[in-house]
Amino acid sequence: MMATLSQIEQRIVHLQKKADDLRRKKAASVIASIRKMMADHGLTLKDIEDAPEENMPRKRGRPAGSRNEASTAAVKSTGPKVPPKYRDPVTGATWSGRARPPAWIKNVKDRSKFLIEQSAVEESSEIQKRKRV
Repeated sequence: MMATLSQIEQRIVHLQKKADDLRRKKAASVIASIRKMMADHGLTLKDIEDAPEENMPRKRGRPAGSRNEASTAAVKSTGPKVPPKYRDPVTGATWSGRARPPAWIKNVKDRSKFLIEQSAVEESSEIQKRKRV
């Protein structure tokens, strides 16, 4: 014979109560043993709170909010260090020719049609130098 849903739910409630009772009994016995050890060694809660965490496992990783110096330097740097070499005629976006190519020039075989004239490169680098000062 198969149990009904209400019978199963009643069993779940009954078993949950049993589990809670077992947890309370176990916690009570642990607390009692802790109190006994504290009394045997003359310890108070203040002693436990003030104790160094030498035997505690160390937390892994950097503390929250800290940065390594390389990423901090990257954040502080302003503007490109290399003048742009290529310009997209449609959007005006530029690329220095270093690192990963942007999507607008990525699959182009002859990139010479996107080259920026040397005089325009010098002007843009002079403007960037003025902005930094």
